[in-house]
Amino acid sequence: MIRPFQLRDIYLLQKLARQSTPLHLERHLTQPRWPLGMALSAPIPWYGSGAATFVNRPSHDHTRPEGFVQARKRLGRSEADVCHIAPKLSQNANASETWQALLAQLIAHAGDFGIQRLYACLPSHEAAAEIVAASGFSLYVRETLFRLEPSKRIVTKSAPAPHVRPQRESDSFALQRLSDRYTPPVVQKAEGSFVKEEAAFNQYLIFQNWWQPGRMEGLVFEKNGALLGAMRIRSGRKGHWLHFLGDATHRDVMQQLLTQSLHYLQKDALPIYCGVRPYQSILGAVLTEAAFQPGMALARFVKHTAIHVREPATSKTRLLIETSFPGVISTNVDASSKPANSLQRE
Repeated sequence: MIRPFQLRDIYLLQKLARQSTPLHLERHLTQPRWPLGMALSAPIPWYGSGAATFVNRPSHDHTRPEGFVQARKRLGRSEADVCHIAPKLSQNANASETWQALLAQLIAHAGDFGIQRLYACLPSHEAAAEIVAASGFSLYVRETLFRLEPSKRIVTKSAPAPHVRPQRESDSFALQRLSDRYTPPVVQKAEGSFVKEEAAFNQYLIFQNWWQPGRMEGLVFEKNGALLGAMRIRSGRKGHWLHFLGDATHRDVMQQLLTQSLHYLQKDALPIYCGVRPYQSILGAVLTEAAFQPGMALARFVKHTAIHVREPATSKTRLLIETSFPGVISTNVDASSKPANSLQRE
């Protein structure tokens, strides 16, 4: 039986956490959190940036092993990241059945609470990626993960970069235009808008509060009043992750943004990561010149959920009227309620 986490599941979650698989490597490498702590700190699922945790306790008539799945909502957005799932696929022959059942429950529950998109980020060549895809998640982009070790970081004096400055709240719509111009449509559709969805927050950048805890900051390259590129910096207690936004053929823009980002982070002896997507090929060469090393291939998945929408009673009445034509019986009306003069197709 699959149900939301309860206090009586503390021992089970503590045990299964050691057998869990991270499904969002970006968070796991920069700001990992213990699943039990996330569950206890979020008594109300999906509230704020809280987590939603579901556990599977097998019954006598099921062969699925016990397990859990956990997702964390993105603050201020109708989106969530799938963070952990257990047990590991290598520990039980039927673990894949537990995974699929848990993910199905998570998707249904997220839709009920208005979560429109669920995300997962994991190595693309592992069996976990196949099960995530089989559970209804769609692969929308691949990345090559580059890593810069603290020991290989070159500490230099800050080079003059008159066109690079910190991001400001007023950059929000310029960054959105930058994304619309240089990001493939399939990725834009999957990742949503850079501007917060709620109208009341349109004047703020998501970088300030996204994916708490940790912090999100950024730099922009501005020339003659136009933004030509941006670098988001997501920082956690275990590392930093860079996201480049802009024209991937502007090598000089990328180099200056990267140089200033590394200078900004040079006081932290933590690894720095950057994912390079196929449409950002030159970025890989720029990172290699800065002593980054290419590593694993990542796959980013998204699941668009089916959310429940409350409809006014007047709309339902109009729908019944419009669909009750002679010869057609609306599927929303039983036979006893159809008009006397309507005809039923034989």
